[in-house]
Amino acid sequence: MNKKSSQIPLTIIGGFLGSGKTSLVNHILNNTVNKRVAVLVNDFGEINIDAKLIVSVEGETVSLANGCVCCSIRDDLLKEVLKLFDGDVVPEHIVIETSGVSKPISVAETFLNPATLSLVNVQNMITVLDADLVIDEQADYTDLAYSQVAVADLVVINKTDLVSPQRLEAVRKKVADIVPRACILETTFGVVSLDLIYDDQMSRAMESLREKDKLPTPHHEHHHDQEFATWTFRSDAQWPFDALQRAVEHLPLGIFRAKGMVRLDLDTDDYGILQVTGRRGWLKLVEPEPNEAEIVTTELVFIGKPGSTSNEDLKLHFDHAWQAANDKGDEGYTVTDLRAFNVIFA
Repeated sequence: MNKKSSQIPLTIIGGFLGSGKTSLVNHILNNTVNKRVAVLVNDFGEINIDAKLIVSVEGETVSLANGCVCCSIRDDLLKEVLKLFDGDVVPEHIVIETSGVSKPISVAETFLNPATLSLVNVQNMITVLDADLVIDEQADYTDLAYSQVAVADLVVINKTDLVSPQRLEAVRKKVADIVPRACILETTFGVVSLDLIYDDQMSRAMESLREKDKLPTPHHEHHHDQEFATWTFRSDAQWPFDALQRAVEHLPLGIFRAKGMVRLDLDTDDYGILQVTGRRGWLKLVEPEPNEAEIVTTELVFIGKPGSTSNEDLKLHFDHAWQAANDKGDEGYTVTDLRAFNVIFA
């Protein structure tokens, strides 16, 4: 069984003025390959797209040969996103660069609107920091900068070439104090592996898991001097919500993303589609099609820093969470409407 959500994943990129958000957007536009990605930005004039990629320019919209479309937010953000679904080709992923003086959480809340809830899914929130300027307790923007970091699934400490190792360690500690379980990535020029934005590497690992009918060995890929590994977990057990929550909340800090399907301990045949980004996880319940008699097997894929865990350690971790929840013997969650229910692991 390989049922996919119809929602389009959405990435929100936030961060204070000058942190490097636009550099990250340029990196996405110039290095995405064969994927229909729509990128919405506030200041189109700062975008520096490789001229060789440009296919056409219409007003403030640029179409690229690699499948990307970049456009400025001319009016209301929600209206601009809805316009993307009016064309003949719907994007596979949407990226929004927020204003440097805005709160990314406000942008995310925009897409809890019923008009978009069935169309897009806020998959990850990335906050970019300037390593040289982030620790300035006297700055007027301190509260705003902290709020931008506090909601991030992934914090990108940018411009690391401009600071000393001691300064970088202080920034890292400051971020960890604000968001203890956030994933932290250090880089220069806004270069971030696209594996942390898209699901391509995780999808390949999931296909490998199903094709071989066994857990594949950890897989590593190199992207701009960054290396990531994938791990997988499979289980035939039925998972109560509290057991799954225990497992998700205590994943190794080196895991950046996780996704997959979960066989649930429910009176119905509904199964779950689990997404984990940084410290945030959510479970969407799905009702099987009437002709689907196959029982869902829990199949999860993880991506993170090499050495953070192993297939064996993940199995022990999930088995322990399942056993602990079952030993507790409580009733757990009470759900009345499975089709409309989303479990959020904060």
